[in-house]
Amino acid sequence: MREGEEKELTAYCGLYCADCIHFQNKHSKLAGQLKEALENIDFQSYASVKSPFGSEFQQYDVFLTVLEALISYSCSEGCRTGGGCSEETCQIIQCCKEKGYEGCWECGTFETCEKFECLKLRCEASVMHNLKEIRENGFEGWSKRRRPIYNWQQV
Repeated sequence: MREGEEKELTAYCGLYCADCIHFQNKHSKLAGQLKEALENIDFQSYASVKSPFGSEFQQYDVFLTVLEALISYSCSEGCRTGGGCSEETCQIIQCCKEKGYEGCWECGTFETCEKFECLKLRCEASVMHNLKEIRENGFEGWSKRRRPIYNWQQV
């Protein structure tokens, strides 16, 4: 890891961007290739003709919506450098910038902050663990002590 990369890939909320399912992923590119291949053979027309005879093609429009989502949920850099959550309106990023904080670990009230509500279902345990880890031990080597990003990865 190059110098400064660990800090650069640490989101304001304490998540490690490189662990995110959207960060430099392969599935977005593959979904794009699949969409292009299906368009090249006009598969949507095939699905509409085939759907009365098989339920598997009756939800083709839903499939395309999911495929579009897979294509769009991709980022090549962390939120500190303009990727990921920074492309959306993130209350956590806005708050840290307004207060001049490098991250929520500098805030005395992060453990009760309502801005983390949006992360609760996906990664609340990791966020709190990581923020405490950075606050108590600093950045040096913190990513080796981090928790997996998503709740379903927790042991």
